[in-house]
Amino acid sequence: MPIIRNTGGTSDDSQQPFRDQESLSVLNDVRSDRSIKESSSSSRPDEVTTEGLDNLNPEVGEMVYDTTVNENKYWNGTEWVALSSTDTVNDRVNEHSQGYLGLLSSFYFGGVATDTIIGEDDVDNFVDVELIVDANGVFDNRPTDMKEDASGYEGTGVAGDPYIFSLEGLDTTSFATFRVSMDFTPEEDEGQLESRILFDRHTGTSPSEQFSIEEVSLSMQQGADIPYTAEPLLSFFIGDSIDTNAAGDAGKVRFQIKSDVEGTLRVRALTLYVNK
Repeated sequence: MPIIRNTGGTSDDSQQPFRDQESLSVLNDVRSDRSIKESSSSSRPDEVTTEGLDNLNPEVGEMVYDTTVNENKYWNGTEWVALSSTDTVNDRVNEHSQGYLGLLSSFYFGGVATDTIIGEDDVDNFVDVELIVDANGVFDNRPTDMKEDASGYEGTGVAGDPYIFSLEGLDTTSFATFRVSMDFTPEEDEGQLESRILFDRHTGTSPSEQFSIEEVSLSMQQGADIPYTAEPLLSFFIGDSIDTNAAGDAGKVRFQIKSDVEGTLRVRALTLYVNK
């Protein structure tokens, strides 16, 4: 049997989207009075004042010890960077591990979620969900490689033009999770709601058609005309048909639902979590 997830008619407004010094004198002849416009690579960094750094002509990656501020520094090709720099560490982490792209409705800013009406013709069919993103509701914290793909999504979130998330920048070592915050109010009792993420493959794949990952998100057994809250989490790995094939040519993913009864779906947020 599917897992039943509901709130018994209430929604949770609190949900949120989104060393010791070495002595190597035998191996290393370090000159503290070395010539200007010259630098050396050795086992122990040369000692130089901050002012003296401007007189060096280093190679990329060369290290020195800045005696003025008591820090090891390396030349990145443009400037001297302190190895202990928190900003540098953070830049490297953000540059390649994980992140997310969240699109939030006004529900999280004192307003309401976005309705998608499931009418008679929509019953038992997968349909795109609608979402009006709040003016402050875009949270783009994707890894840098993914940010080369502009906004990371397309569409306007209205009927007929759903939000579709791009996977550009990801490769076959990456994986991701798609999370949706929503509730559904059925017009009949004992209904069931399914969720899925639908993928578009990049060019040159065989097969080339769309594919999906699905789950039963709600089994609505406590009556009609009350909201049942769900937080689907659909995880997937980046296979070779949806990875980055070339610039502008990568897999894409969207969210859809299917209900066996009529009702109203209210979407609060769509979030794509990625691990590069």
